[in-house]
Amino acid sequence: MRLPSPHDQLFSSIYIPSLLMAVSNQGMLLVLPLYALHISGDPAYAALVVALRGVGILLLDIPAGMIAARFGDRGVLVGGLACNAIVMLGLAIWSNPWAVAVLAVAQGGGAAAWFLGRQSYITDASPPAAWGRAIAVVAGINRGGSFFGPLAGGMVAEWLGFGAAFAAGAALSGLAAVLSVIYVRELRPAAEPDAASLGLIGRVVIDYRGVFATAGFVGLSLQLMRAGRQLLVPLFGTLIGLDAATIGFVYSMSAILDMALSYPAGIAMDRLGRRWTGIPCMVVFIAGLVLLPLAQGFVGLVAAALVLGLANGISTGIVMVMGMDLAPPGNRNQFLGVWRLIGDAGGVGGPLLTGVLAGAASLAVASFTVAGIGAAGLIVFLFLVPETQQAPNDS
Repeated sequence: MRLPSPHDQLFSSIYIPSLLMAVSNQGMLLVLPLYALHISGDPAYAALVVALRGVGILLLDIPAGMIAARFGDRGVLVGGLACNAIVMLGLAIWSNPWAVAVLAVAQGGGAAAWFLGRQSYITDASPPAAWGRAIAVVAGINRGGSFFGPLAGGMVAEWLGFGAAFAAGAALSGLAAVLSVIYVRELRPAAEPDAASLGLIGRVVIDYRGVFATAGFVGLSLQLMRAGRQLLVPLFGTLIGLDAATIGFVYSMSAILDMALSYPAGIAMDRLGRRWTGIPCMVVFIAGLVLLPLAQGFVGLVAAALVLGLANGISTGIVMVMGMDLAPPGNRNQFLGVWRLIGDAGGVGGPLLTGVLAGAASLAVASFTVAGIGAAGLIVFLFLVPETQQAPNDS
């Protein structure tokens, strides 16, 4: 049976590797801090290792765009997957705290290369009228990985040890790399000699500074709210006296709603335009973040978490698709590298800002502050960012 476009062109090259990487990466997010705590006995070191993975993502966003611009998407895709596999093998072998810290940075860099190469390849391999649906499938796969990855990683680590968990992650990443080698088409860009130069990146930043300052800020604020909610929901659950199992149930309920809305959000983006999902999702995110401090018990936390799950579901793929819409054809990958850096700064900064504010003031202040930044992003979206889809249709 032939799949409908654009899924027929992306099934083996993007969707299956994305599933393998989603399970591997999401499992890594659970196993890595536990492993760091196991080898050091220091929660601060475990938090540092997780933060260093985020640093690796930020460091490689722009270089990945430069490499893709010069040599094409395929090399960046395969390179990122191979890097991830090698890093996990390293983690399975070495337990030195310094080595683990370095490997965490490298794993973040490999993930950045994979994410950018995948986004760029989807831009090339599918028509603009189908970008929303293609990205929605990828985002839905990632959300599925957030269920199965931590569960599988935790079980393997508990039964067979951390080394086996990392080895399993390396095998999944390696298989994804093999599939990419086989099925990803070689789409070499008509690269200029300076395609990988920092000077060209600087010109892209200057030429599109208005886009980065407006639409980029919208993306940053959205990613900040997304990442902030992942920390705030369990922290508020602890604050009102819920146990870990109950908090996990609340988060799972939110995630189910989130996953159910992923593909409908992609359809809406393609048929109605980006603002039809982007603006409502920001409104709902702000409402959910304001509701969190008002939760006084289980029911209140469930209500706030479901509102946030609704927001995250509606927002599926919006930041990536807007970047694809806005990227100039001649310097697309350089633009996407900067675009991803801005969005990833929000993703990395969300938990950091939340943690700092919670420690300095309170969880309520942290939640309201993140909501306030989201409100600023909403105002910018409403008045300064026009519809980015060039030709919405029903195809």
